[in-house]
Amino acid sequence: MRVGLLISEFKDKNVCDMCLGADIAARDLGVELVIFPGKYIITDKNFSDDNPYEYQYQAVFDYIYEAGFDGLIVDIERIGNSAPILKKEGFLKQFGKKPLLTVTELEGFEKVEYKKDTPYFEIGFLAIEQILSKVSDNKVKAKRKSINEFTAEDVISVNSRTSALAELSSQCNYEKDNYDLIFKKIAQAGFKNFEVFLLESPQICSMKKGWKVPKYSKRIITIHDGKADKFDKKTDMETSDIFDLSKIKGTKIIRNVFRGEEQYGLFIIGFEDSVRTGTFDDLITSIVLSGIRMNFLRKRLIDAEEELTQCQEEIARDGSVLDHIGDKDYLTNLPNRRGFFTKAYDLLKKDFKEGKYAVVAYIDMDSLKNINAIHGHDEGDHAVKRVADILEEVFGKKSVCGRIRGDEFAVIEVTDEEDKAEELRIEMARQNNKLLMENTKYLNHLIYSICEFDYEESLSLREMLKETDDNLKNMRRMETLG
Repeated sequence: MRVGLLISEFKDKNVCDMCLGADIAARDLGVELVIFPGKYIITDKNFSDDNPYEYQYQAVFDYIYEAGFDGLIVDIERIGNSAPILKKEGFLKQFGKKPLLTVTELEGFEKVEYKKDTPYFEIGFLAIEQILSKVSDNKVKAKRKSINEFTAEDVISVNSRTSALAELSSQCNYEKDNYDLIFKKIAQAGFKNFEVFLLESPQICSMKKGWKVPKYSKRIITIHDGKADKFDKKTDMETSDIFDLSKIKGTKIIRNVFRGEEQYGLFIIGFEDSVRTGTFDDLITSIVLSGIRMNFLRKRLIDAEEELTQCQEEIARDGSVLDHIGDKDYLTNLPNRRGFFTKAYDLLKKDFKEGKYAVVAYIDMDSLKNINAIHGHDEGDHAVKRVADILEEVFGKKSVCGRIRGDEFAVIEVTDEEDKAEELRIEMARQNNKLLMENTKYLNHLIYSICEFDYEESLSLREMLKETDDNLKNMRRMETLG
């Protein structure tokens, strides 16, 4: 059974004591307890210009909606510290029909039952027992234990571990082979259960419009029972499955990671006495953010360097500067590279939706250089125009077709038809044979790649073009070997 405990923050000693009691009860009764420290509902009374993104902490509660929780315990009085009753009611109603208990009384909602002077540690026990009874219709009782004293040595140990994590976070580069070494060191620093997840890309979460939790995320740090698991940077998972797929046993804490309006991801850490220092999880959140943000910035830098290198190569391959100015290719009247990308992005934004398919093609005039060298550029221009006519005939007016380099064309089309790419390959093969036969002076030979992509929210034009280009390179190799 999985139960969510929604709290404000561990800086409040009463909240901390309640979580400690709930943790002991949950472990004894075999309940998977997930603690959500989402701080406070933002209102006009507690909004501050000094910290305008305080509302972002609440986004952690959104991970509850589609996940499989059997019951929720909500400390609504503290979460809604200065919020009016209607705001508190609205907050609780957003969780729908999930079995729910509030820690304090709020009309219309069922409350954890306890006597007036009950210690918060005991309230944690009672909350777990009662939500379990509510879900299963069976009364249960957890074994009571007392809280161990939290000593000065414990505080020093927590600070040392936090400092070690901060130092290692500044070193990590998830694209390099030093992953295993760095995160073995994190495990050695005393973090026995620690998982960090990146969203597909930073997501805007505004106070007025809120946000939508991205469908997919990627786990980039996995430490379980004190050991760093093997890193698989290619594995994406559905964000709604993070609790099902988490390998952290027992009680765990989930925190979202953000900067300004951008949500970057989340982390899950095994619950432990360290939270009694109050600021422990806030410090860990800041450290994780710095590592994640550094990773995003490095990735952007690498992408920018690759794009710059590609542009330099293209200009070197195609000496015509005119093809990089304006939007139209002067010879074929098709869009040039710049025009093609503009129209392609517009097409995807407008038409590429759930249930649609994108067909992307690269066409290489393999023999153009020989035609120019042997028969002159006028004949080469004629061959280019002929290929442009063929592509318009094969792909039709609904597609975007462009001459992106001197001897290369690109085409993109959005369609309702699955396997449309196969039809286009057959037609391109027929037209290519026809082209080879119609001129006796030279061979006008095409090498082409046509790929089809199902709609995915995270799929970019750059990724589709890269896969199609990689396929074209394989076709060239096959031609060479042939």
